[in-house]
Amino acid sequence: MPSASKTLRRLARIRELEEEQSRLALESAARSREETAAELLAAHQERRDGRSDLVRGIERSDGLVRQTGLVLMEIAARQAEHLRPELHRLDQELARQRDEFLIRRTARRQVETLLNEAEREARVEADRRAQQMLDDWYGRKRRPTAETQPDSAPNSPRRPA
Repeated sequence: MPSASKTLRRLARIRELEEEQSRLALESAARSREETAAELLAAHQERRDGRSDLVRGIERSDGLVRQTGLVLMEIAARQAEHLRPELHRLDQELARQRDEFLIRRTARRQVETLLNEAEREARVEADRRAQQMLDDWYGRKRRPTAETQPDSAPNSPRRPA
């Protein structure tokens, strides 16, 4: 059983490392997704700001402000158009990384369960052997020997009862 425990410990360590790598990949995917979502929000805000500039330029008959507003709106719309599919791809990647992490964690826990069971069985076996040795020792101590009982010698005559 010790070699099985040793093998299970190695496997448990490998599973821990795999889970850790998967967790780091999940955290990285979550950060990328959040950064892209923040960029998309910023693009929407820039579009709103451009719209405000456009309205202000129209109200004040300021062609430069109006044109700036139009350019900002166009740039922000293009940026949002580019970021939406990227955000969708990152959402899918995040879901895949989460699933992989859960699979790795489950695999690690399964190995830990097997390892704990093997260690428990080893302890039970060691306790059983220790008890057997104690029982054998106690049995030898209580068993009469030829030196302690002279009547039990094979050639001595029996006494009548």
